[in-house]
Amino acid sequence: MPFRKLTIAVATLILLVAVSLQGCVGTATPEPVNAPVPTARLNSPKSELKAPQARPSTDPARLHPEAPSNSPTPLPVPVVTPPPRLEGGSVVEGGLADVVTLNPVLADDHISLAIIELLFDRLLAVDPETGSLRPGLASSWRVSADGLTITFTLRNDVLWHDGQPFSAADVEFTFKAIMNPAVGSPRQADFSLVEEFKAVDDTAFVVTLADADCSILYDLGSVRIVPRHILSDDDIQTSYFNANPVGTGPFMFGEWVAGDHITLLRNPRYWRKAPHLDAWTYKVVADEEALLADLEAGQLDVIPLPLDDLASVEAAGHFQIHRYLANEYYFIGYNVDHPILGDVRVRQALSQAVDRQRLVDRVLGGQGQLLDSGLLPAHWAYPQELAGRPFDPVRAAQLLAEAGWVDSDGDGIRDRDGEPLRLRLSTNGGNPVREAIAILVQQYYLAVGVAAEVELMQWSNFLEDTFTHDFDMVVFSWPLALDPDEWELWHSSESVLDSGFNFVSYYNPRVDELLLQGLSVPKCEEARRAAIYGEIATILAEDQPYAFLFAPYNLIAVNERVGGVAPSSFAGLHWNLADWYVSH
Repeated sequence: MPFRKLTIAVATLILLVAVSLQGCVGTATPEPVNAPVPTARLNSPKSELKAPQARPSTDPARLHPEAPSNSPTPLPVPVVTPPPRLEGGSVVEGGLADVVTLNPVLADDHISLAIIELLFDRLLAVDPETGSLRPGLASSWRVSADGLTITFTLRNDVLWHDGQPFSAADVEFTFKAIMNPAVGSPRQADFSLVEEFKAVDDTAFVVTLADADCSILYDLGSVRIVPRHILSDDDIQTSYFNANPVGTGPFMFGEWVAGDHITLLRNPRYWRKAPHLDAWTYKVVADEEALLADLEAGQLDVIPLPLDDLASVEAAGHFQIHRYLANEYYFIGYNVDHPILGDVRVRQALSQAVDRQRLVDRVLGGQGQLLDSGLLPAHWAYPQELAGRPFDPVRAAQLLAEAGWVDSDGDGIRDRDGEPLRLRLSTNGGNPVREAIAILVQQYYLAVGVAAEVELMQWSNFLEDTFTHDFDMVVFSWPLALDPDEWELWHSSESVLDSGFNFVSYYNPRVDELLLQGLSVPKCEEARRAAIYGEIATILAEDQPYAFLFAPYNLIAVNERVGGVAPSSFAGLHWNLADWYVSH
C-alpha cells in the first residue's frame, strides 16, 4: 500500500520539526524554554519563504494553565478604499536563506521551491479556498473506473520563456527524469506505484499505475514541468539550467547573485495573464533584526514576521499584516498498547483535561487555530459535523473514575488497585513549542489527578523511542496534507516497530477498511472520498489515538504600497503573485 506519500512529507518533517521550521510561526535555531519543569527528566542534549516560529513565553506565571488569558485581539480586517492599481513596478521580499537550485527536479529546500513556484507551472493547481485540485498546465484530467489509468489533457497555448511551445513531451521527460536513479530527485519515491509515463500526442499525457491510489493525483499535479528541448542532452545534476532556468510560469529568470538576491522578471506572454509587476526580487538578509530594519526603512516590501515583532509592526500603522495557517499541526499521541492508555476512557479524559485554547494563547500568543483533525476545517474533505472534545475537566474526572481510577488516599493522584496513575510525556528538548506544550499539559493532567513526568529528550533518542513504541505519550507534529488519505498514520499495517508511522499502535478494523476504500474510489470522485474520510475523522474523534491540538499561523508583514496579497493556507503566499501590484 502507499508507503510513498507520508515518507516524503516525513523526510522533510524530520529535518524541520526538531527545530520547528514552519511558516511565519519556524525557526532554524529554536531556543529552549527556560521555565522550570517540575518533574522533568532531561536526557542528554540534543517555503515557500519561511518565517520565524512563535516562541513560547518563558514566564512561569504565564505558563500556568490558570493564569488569565492574554490572547490578542484577532487581527483586524481593514476596511479601506483600495489604492489605485498600477501596472509595473517591483516588490522586494526578504528572507534568511539563499536558493540552492532552480531546477524543480532537484529542489527540496523551501526557499528554492518558493522561487521555482514562480518560474515553473504545475500540471494541476490547488484551490486556495478548499485545497481541491483545479486545472493548471493540464486543462482537464480523467481517472479510469478501475483507478489504474490517469489521462491528462494539456493546454495547447503555453510557451516556454524562450518562445518554444510546451507539449506532453516535456511532461513525460520531467517525470522520467524524476524516476531516473542517476538524477537523484527527491520526488522519486512519490511515484513508486507508477508503471508508465507516456506522452500520447502533444496534448495527451497518460499515467499507468500498478494499484489504484487516488491520493497520487496531488503528487502528479504538484510536479513543476521542465523543458525537454533544453535538458534532454544535459547532465541534470550539473546543468547550466539549474542556475539559469527557463520555465512557463508568470515570471522569468532575471539574475541570481548567490548569497545576496535573485530577481525575476514579468513574463508578458504568460498563458493565464501577465503579472502586474515588472519584477520581483528575493533578498537574502543576515538576521531577523535586519529584516525588520529593512522593512521599516523601505528597502524590503515583504518579510516573514516573528511573533515578537507583531505588536511593533502593527503600531507603526503603515504595514499590512497577513496571517495564514502554517503547514504543521501539533498533537499528543497516546500509545494505545500501553496498559493504561489502552482504555479509550483514559485517552478521552486526558484529551478533555487540556484547555487547548489556552495552549494557543500561552505558546503562540493566540496566533494559531484549534484543530480536531489532520485536515483544516476549510478542506473539501473535512466533515463539517465533526465535533471535537471540548475542555471539560469535570467530564475528564468522571471518565477516569469510570475507568476505575480514583484518589483513594487523598494525595491528589488517582490510583487503582494500589497503583498510582503515573505516565510519561515525552518530546524533543530544544523545541520551544513542544516543550511549552508538555509543561502546560503536565499541569492540566495534575489538575485531574494524573501525574505526568515530562521527558525532554535528545532528538535522535526521541525518534528512536517513538518509532520503537517505547513511550507512554508524545508531543509531536505532522505536516498538514492536501490529500485526505492518512494510511500511514492510521492503518494497522503501519504499526511496525522501527519503521511504521502508526507509532501509537492504533487499530480499528473499520478505519482499515475505509482507508482502502478512500484510495480506490471509482474515478476518484471527490464527494465519495469526502464521505469516507469524514467517517474516519468521526471515528478518530471517538477513539482518540491523538489529542489534536492546533496549527500555528504564518505572519507576513507587507508594505502598504503593495496590493493584491492574499495568502492561502492551502496554496501558500505566492500562489497569486501575478495579481500583486504596487500603488505608488
